[in-house]
Parts: sequence; C-alpha cells; structure tokens
Amino acid sequence: MGIFANAKNIRLQGGTLRAQGENANMFDNASNVQATGTIFTTGSESPADKRKASDKGEPMHHAGLDGYSCFLKPPSNAVNARVCKRWSEIALDLLWRDVDDLHRLFGTLAPLRKTTRNEYEFDRLPEAGDWKRFEKYGARIRRLVYKANITIKQSVFDEIARTRTRLDILPNMHSLHWEAPLSLSIMFMHSGVKHFTVFLPLELKRVSPRPFFQDVIARMPKLTSLDIRSSVPMNAIEEETIELLSNLPKLHKIVFPRFYVTTKVAEALSRLEHLSIIEFQYASEQGCGAPADVQPFEPVLTEGAFPALWDHSITASFEDVARFVDIPFAPTNLTTLYVDSEIIETPKSVHDILSILSENCQMLKFLALVSLRAASTDYLLEYPFDETMSITMETLQPLLKLTNLTSLELVHQYPLALKQHHIELLAATWPALETLLLNTEPVYSNESNLTLDALTPFAKYCPKLTHLGIFLDARTVETPLALSVPFPTPVFQRLKRLWMGVSIIKDDHTVALYLSQLLPLHCVLDCGITWDGATDIDGEVDMMVQNRCDVWNRVAEFLPLLTRLRLEERMKSKAMLAELEDLRMRTAVMKENAAMGVRLDLSTCVMI
Repeated sequence: MGIFANAKNIRLQGGTLRAQGENANMFDNASNVQATGTIFTTGSESPADKRKASDKGEPMHHAGLDGYSCFLKPPSNAVNARVCKRWSEIALDLLWRDVDDLHRLFGTLAPLRKTTRNEYEFDRLPEAGDWKRFEKYGARIRRLVYKANITIKQSVFDEIARTRTRLDILPNMHSLHWEAPLSLSIMFMHSGVKHFTVFLPLELKRVSPRPFFQDVIARMPKLTSLDIRSSVPMNAIEEETIELLSNLPKLHKIVFPRFYVTTKVAEALSRLEHLSIIEFQYASEQGCGAPADVQPFEPVLTEGAFPALWDHSITASFEDVARFVDIPFAPTNLTTLYVDSEIIETPKSVHDILSILSENCQMLKFLALVSLRAASTDYLLEYPFDETMSITMETLQPLLKLTNLTSLELVHQYPLALKQHHIELLAATWPALETLLLNTEPVYSNESNLTLDALTPFAKYCPKLTHLGIFLDARTVETPLALSVPFPTPVFQRLKRLWMGVSIIKDDHTVALYLSQLLPLHCVLDCGITWDGATDIDGEVDMMVQNRCDVWNRVAEFLPLLTRLRLEERMKSKAMLAELEDLRMRTAVMKENAAMGVRLDLSTCVMI
C-alpha cells in the first residue's frame, strides 16, 4: 500500500503520530515531577512518603494531575491510586479507562482459577458484595477490547449474566472491540456504546449472522462507528449486512475489509444521513472479501444520497468508479478518495477517471489511484513490456484541474512516461502538496526517463511537502546540483520521508552526496516493494529488487553524516557571505567619503 496508504491506514487517516510514548518514558524515569506546586509520583517512592507529601497542605490541581497521569504506565498509576483519595480517583480513572485484559477485569469480581485445559473459571460464584465492589471499577471503563488471547470458559460469562445486579455492567463504556465468540459480547452491549469493532468468523458462511446483528441493532442503536473484520465473502452475508446498516441511522464511519462495498451495500450506505467516512484497510487482521463481489460495481442512487460523505475508499475498477461519481445524485463533496482496482488499468481508464473527477469532485484534497501489479513469471512471459501501457503526461492532464490536492498517489504496473519538464509542471501546479507518491514501485522497472534532478522541482515549488516518493534512474545526474546552486541549502524544508521504491541505482556514494544537498537532517530514506498479495514473484524481479534495495540502504546509512556535514558547510558559507557583505558595505562607505573629500580616520578602518 506504500507510505501514502499506510498513512491512510492510521489516518495522517489521517492518523496522528503519537509523542505520548516518548513522554511516558520521560515521566517514568523521573523520581518525581513538580507540577503547579504538587509533587506527582511515578512509583519510585513508598506510599507512606506520598501520603506525607500530599498532606502538607500543598494545592492539589486536578487538571494538572490528570494531565501528567495520562503519560504514565499502568504500574505507576496503580501505585498512585494508593496515595490519597483524590489521587486515587484520578489514577483509577486512567488505570481502568481502557481494558484489554478481560481476565484481569473478571478477577476483580471474584477469584479465578486455571483449569487443567488452561482455561479460566470462577473459583466461586460472584456475590452481591462482589458486584458492589466491581461497580467501582466497571463504571470507569470507557473502552473494552477482548481478543480471546486468554481463554475464559463459557461458564464465567454465564455466571456473570446470571448474578449481575444491573443490566449494564459497564455503564459508561463507549467503545467495544470484540474478536471472540459473538454471543459472549452481547452482555456488554448497551445504548451508550458508540464505537463497535467486531470480527465475524468463517462459520458465518453457513450460519446466518442475523440474530447477532439484530442484537447489535437493538442494544447499540446509537453506534456512530462500526468496524467489521472478516474473511467471509460479502455474498454470504450481504442481505443481513444491509439490514444491519439500514438500522443504524447514526453511523458516521464504517470500516470494512476489501471487496465488501458491493453494489447493494453501497446503495444501503447512501441512505445513511450522517455517514461521512467509508473506508477499508489492508491489514491482515481486517480480513479480505472476494473480488468477484464488487464486479461490476453499479449502484443506482436516489435523490439525497450520501448527504454527508467526504471520505470514500473503494475497491472497484477505475471504469466503475468513474461511472459511480458521474451518475445522478453521486456524492460531490468528496475531499478524500482512495480507489483500489483488482485489474491492471490502461492509460485510457486512468485518463477517464481523472477527467470525471476533475469535473465532478473539485474539492478533492486526497486522491489515490491504485492499480493491480502482477509480478509472477507466468504473467511476465505472457505480457512482456508494452510502452503503450505507460501513463503519460497526456493521461494525467486532467489532474492539473484539481488545484486543491494536498496528497496524491498513483500506483501502476508500468513506469510513468514523464520527463523533467512534466515534473516541473506538476510541482508548480500544487504548491500546497504535502504527500506525493508517483508510482514508486512499478513491476516493469528497467528504465525511467527521470533522474535525481526530478526531485528539485518539488523542493522548489512545494514547501509543505513531507512525504515524497518517485521512481527514477539514479545512475546519472544531468545537472550537478553544486553547479546549479551557488550555495546549496536544504531545499526540502519539511520533508520527513523520501520513498525511492525500486528506483534504478548503481553508485551509492554519488547518490548520497547528491541527496545530502537536498534533504533536511532527519529525513528518512526508504525503498522496497509493497505489492499486495504478490506471493508469486518472478525470481529475476525479486533479485533485481533486492540488489537495488541493498544499494539504497547503503545510501540511507551514509545520508545522516553527509547531511550534517552539508549543514555545517552551509552555516560556514552563510557566515562568510555575511562577513563579505559587511566588508563590501564598509568599502563602499569609505569610497563614498573619499570622493566627497572627507578625511579618512584610520581608527575606523579594519586592517586585514
């Protein structure tokens, strides 16, 4: 899926890079943290010492404690829970906010014992007093994850259901993630749950999921986010899935495996008033459907379809998607579109979908067009390289109308047939570009019209660029950068990652020296392939990829030191330029004074 797609998977999807882990280490290594007049422990002091500190009359700032506590690991918060009542409340809230160990949770209700089959069961039945104590913890839980890593016997769930003193045992839980027998999840469902992730087992190929889906509808009617994970083909559960979706009117986001948004499913989704995000994931734990289920993809929409949709990820051919966005009542407010096709698309189909998108989806900021790549020996023998299948600038011409783009990815079997002046045009068209992946890993990768010089236009015109990927031939450099730029500077000011894919390379030293003049200090250089499902890769192609990656990896090793040296060199050059300019100014003043007959005061001269 590449950098761009991985970013989508975590949502750059969107997704946020978490600095929390770094902060957590900082706080865990400290013996104590002084914050707004309050000593906050990380677990290195005894409970008695902490009580003394908290009893000195110093102000207890709830927001400050809560803020610092969120960076601590569970053992530290467990210790803090024993300091005093206020600390206990804050620490317990954080300790029990997210629970991914059902064994630990049930153990607070009644003792558990391990059977000879390594399963856990209650040592005794939970009593009323146990449930009263359990409420102290159960009310704090906001998110529950159960993946059946530790086997808990069915009897435990039965005894909890039978002895509980209230219907909702986790009344404040808003997120439920369930990858275990479906029936066991029912007792955790209630109307306050907003986010539900569920794994549908393969047995649903022969057993209808309707009873379970009806429980979801009845018990969690206010769901706003639904994440379905499964490898059950949609054709086996389509009717029940449509019934489920149609009865969850508050859905804002739906996540599927690939090939789950069929024609009928899309029609059902189009009627959801609040649905704003439809996406799929490539991760193995998400599962995968059957490509045949989305062929063809021909939904018929009615007036008012997709009123809130702005982010749409879809697995269908480019032709079908082009038709979809051009039919009456198609979604026109899309800002994010990710299309994954299971066929090797022709330049014509690429041009057609871009033409329709440029006319109907002017608000697009994030666009990815991913075409199948086939690298098996049989395929390469049957379909040798055909230059007419390469995407040209004429193919991409409609893209120039999408001036709001900030992220673009193109993936294709054949290398792009672009030249340097085409790259200049693309870069100048999108000054706000943040992510760009231009077919970094084509299967047919023996040649490219582009050289390392193709990087400079993006450095020149795209100051916000953070992720760049491009397939090029790094064996030659048409214009030595040192000659074209008198005093080279790190042209890419914000670039975090440069993805070279399977770019052609021979001399690691020359390439490293060149890139060290362009890249900022902490930019990461990556290479390799992400061919999805390509388990059968031709031996020669596999060897070629490995050899090129070996060279690119050496470049990546050289770059940090070379880039640092270049940075120091630029700083010295900048200082010399400033000094030279100062001398020129002084000389000009002296000449001007001499011309006016002003007597020269030698005490003001600088002797060199």
